[in-house]
Amino acid sequence: SMLVRAQDEGAIVKQERIDRSKGFFIGFGPSFTLGDNIGDYSTGFSIEAGFQKRVYRVFSIGPSISYMGFKYDPEAAEGAAGAFIQAIDDVNDPYYWEGYVIELTGGDLSLLSLALNLKINFVPVKDDSKISVYGFAKPFVTYASRTDVSGNSTYYKTTDPDGLTDWEVFDEDITWNSEDYPILAADSEITGGIFIGPGIEFAPAKKVSVFVQAAFGYTFPITYVSTGSYDETFDSYFDEEFPMVKEGFPSVNIQAGLSFNF
Repeated sequence: SMLVRAQDEGAIVKQERIDRSKGFFIGFGPSFTLGDNIGDYSTGFSIEAGFQKRVYRVFSIGPSISYMGFKYDPEAAEGAAGAFIQAIDDVNDPYYWEGYVIELTGGDLSLLSLALNLKINFVPVKDDSKISVYGFAKPFVTYASRTDVSGNSTYYKTTDPDGLTDWEVFDEDITWNSEDYPILAADSEITGGIFIGPGIEFAPAKKVSVFVQAAFGYTFPITYVSTGSYDETFDSYFDEEFPMVKEGFPSVNIQAGLSFNF
């Protein structure tokens, strides 16, 4: 006869044992710029798809690809962006003030990203778990692109800068385009960043689970439209970099989605 000894499973092996430890997911929802004066952009949207593997019952990892887009919106600019005035230094001029008002179009911003998803479940996931609350971090590399910007401005003069009806038009339809101002041309660049946030998943170990999450992100400096970053002077209006800035781009995505587990 032969005696065979069996060794008990360790804690880590038991943690790994779950019927469905892999899955594909897709999520989508609105995106918002986060903070004061983060460009002239309205509410955008994001969509993300990826794969994840549950290494342990509390930790998952996997890649994803996402798209986030924002439309240029002049009404989102801080202050009276787009209007520039100064006093006229000419004693022979019957007017005391002059000003420009500019209207721009284009400048839509999009970010196509590859990310590594690191997900921690605050309570270990079991085959019969009904709800899972988790936190995540997503370092990413992104291809950021912006459409070209164009527009026109109007030149005014007045004797009373506070009397809006007293401004007289002296020149209008002054063209703004990338031929005269190269900074307005469409642009693209590669950079990176990270998203972090919380989420909640329903029936996490079933064939199909549903999740809702908030992703707070920071993209390393990119070039985007931000008229509100300039003051209301002629120096700003004639600045060769106007209306662009190259700065970090914080944002938040609210996503709802599905995970297909196997």
